[in-house]
Amino acid sequence: MFNPRPGQKEVLEYIGGKMGISAVPGSGKTHTLSMLAAKLVSGEILAEDQEILIVTLVNSAVDNFAARVAGFLRNYGLMPGVGYRVRTLHGLAYDIVREHPDLAGVDNRFSIADERTSSEILNICVSGWIRTHPEFLQDYSDPTHPPEKNIYKWNEFLQSLSSNFIKQAKDYQITPEVLHDALSRSEPSNPLLELGYSIYTDYQHALANRGAVDFEDLIRLAYKVLANNPEYLGRLRYRWPFILEDEAQDSSLIQEKLLRLLCGDKGNWVRVGDPNQAIFETFTTADPRLLKDFILEPDVVQIDLEHSGRSTQSIMDVANHLIQWAEKSHPVQELRDTLSPPLIQPTPPGDAQQNPADEPGEIYLTAKPMKPDDEIRIVAKSVKKWVCEHPDSTIAVLVPRNVRGVELAEELTTLGVPIKEMLNSSQTTRDTAKIIGDILTYFVHPSTHRHLIDAFLSILKVNPAWPEPPKHLTQLILKQIQNLQVEEILMDPQKILGDLTISGIDETQLGLIISSVKQIIRWQQTVLLPIDQMIMTIGMILFSEPADLALAHKLAVILKSASDLYPQWELPDFCEELNAIVKNRFRLYGFSEDDLGFDPENYKGRVVISTIHKAKGLEWDRVYLMSVNNYDFPSMQDYDRYMSEKWFVRQNLNLEAEALSLLKAATSNDFISLNKNEGIATLDARQGYCAERLRLFYVGITRAKKQLVITWNTGRQDDCREAVPLQALRNWWEMKHASG
Repeated sequence: MFNPRPGQKEVLEYIGGKMGISAVPGSGKTHTLSMLAAKLVSGEILAEDQEILIVTLVNSAVDNFAARVAGFLRNYGLMPGVGYRVRTLHGLAYDIVREHPDLAGVDNRFSIADERTSSEILNICVSGWIRTHPEFLQDYSDPTHPPEKNIYKWNEFLQSLSSNFIKQAKDYQITPEVLHDALSRSEPSNPLLELGYSIYTDYQHALANRGAVDFEDLIRLAYKVLANNPEYLGRLRYRWPFILEDEAQDSSLIQEKLLRLLCGDKGNWVRVGDPNQAIFETFTTADPRLLKDFILEPDVVQIDLEHSGRSTQSIMDVANHLIQWAEKSHPVQELRDTLSPPLIQPTPPGDAQQNPADEPGEIYLTAKPMKPDDEIRIVAKSVKKWVCEHPDSTIAVLVPRNVRGVELAEELTTLGVPIKEMLNSSQTTRDTAKIIGDILTYFVHPSTHRHLIDAFLSILKVNPAWPEPPKHLTQLILKQIQNLQVEEILMDPQKILGDLTISGIDETQLGLIISSVKQIIRWQQTVLLPIDQMIMTIGMILFSEPADLALAHKLAVILKSASDLYPQWELPDFCEELNAIVKNRFRLYGFSEDDLGFDPENYKGRVVISTIHKAKGLEWDRVYLMSVNNYDFPSMQDYDRYMSEKWFVRQNLNLEAEALSLLKAATSNDFISLNKNEGIATLDARQGYCAERLRLFYVGITRAKKQLVITWNTGRQDDCREAVPLQALRNWWEMKHASG
């Protein structure tokens, strides 16, 4: 039986109108919103053809809401699945556009371009721009870093810039035609705006040629359908008289406008979120100010869900002090509104979820500076010890960037610690991509010893019959290969044995060595096959485990997709694509159980490695936060450096911020801002980025239930400092406990 806490009880008394709810981490907002939906469904206020519309951001939350509402309805003796609909914002938009594609201006057979397809299209557009506008790179490159030596970096960077430019344009409901009209009225023209407009235009043409729209188009087109069809809008308002919105702090302008239009001026709209957990501004068009402004509207009832049973009192104290310090003492005045109340309060006596017993001795805010490699080694050693002592508990190491997580995963794997990754790609995926990549790379360079050795060792590595030989024997094998011409080995694989027959390697191992070389020889014939068939032919012989075969198939599908998009690609290009997976540069969408939801309780005794962004909404008994330095968590100090300001771009310009500022100015006819001095937008963007990273730090802290460890490192150049908010927390914590 659900016994609501203070705050939750007020929410459940809702019968209509607009309500804005600020919910602290672990406050049970999903549970409360689900209960409210069930209560409204059971309250006999809906007609038979009406539903409660529940809107959230991710697919896993859809399943969670649907299950919870169904459970509550069963308690009421009602049939689950009737009287409510749970959709993501993009799913809702898809429903609207699909019902009236003519009003959206798309074919009724339109498809949706996923993020990978969008990225592939952008790659083509950006590559074309770079080839035809070499002066752009010359103008914006740092003089000490000639663009021709950094073409790959520029291509990758301009893809990101163009992607965010297009997303922001669509959030503003700006089409390429509208942007072209604005550009024609502005003098002089700006190369950044020209870049954005050109790639946006080419990108939209590419989508149209495929009969596709992207995710941002869905929201924009759904709004267009409703705004241009009052009769259809009226029917939807009748169908969904109540809208319940979760994670509202991550809403964008066009998303809010869509829901506001569906609700109407006098409609019923409940928005739940936590502005302190708005951590996606850098990656999306989300704007936490939208929820804050909504809550302050005169016709909106404001409620705080401030009670949380997730964490110990000490962890709540740390999180609350971060809010209070940010409000009153942050050294940068402009950042003092980044975090705001409500503070986290423990659950009241008798609550079903009592806070864990306090363990102030299990809060470790590390003062000691560490080299990056030392931080990895020390954290891994600590994690291993804790896992051995607490096999029935949950533990996570949270990192600000994927690459840091990969480094830790490798160290823990070496130590024999069981892990579960929530990074762009798993260690298993990266390993599989590397093995196939090593073999394909040898085919690109068939006369080089180094690539032959890499391919040879990769084949042996996955052979279950091959034991891990002593290091000196491995070195002997490699030396034997290097002493021969590659052509000799390929002509007569037996020559590779040489002195190995008297080195202690048994007959079975000698046979495996020869068979591995013969496999390489046979596989050379596969270079004539299409890339996907080539990978599957190799994979079916190379791998025996179903999971490895499935990964090989997934990689084949990915490269086949790339081949369709880039028909001019040759084997070196596919090797580079595999290398991008090995380096964790992009995520393999749709190939992870985490896309369907993740429950830390299923991984007791295993170390979960995750970025802080992906850990949002989750909790563990013990949490490590790594790399809390002024590079990953800057605070607008003179000595800070910013990831968005690329080393190969002149004068530390944040070109993305400059482009987005110009976009906003051009489309609002703000010609003064359009011609303002270069670099102002870069400085403004620093403030927004520092605010997001401060909220990210707060999210990381509030993932911990019982124990918290925070460490920092001095960076690869040994010039990073302890992050300002960490230093403030540590000083306060030490003073608090020094005084008893």
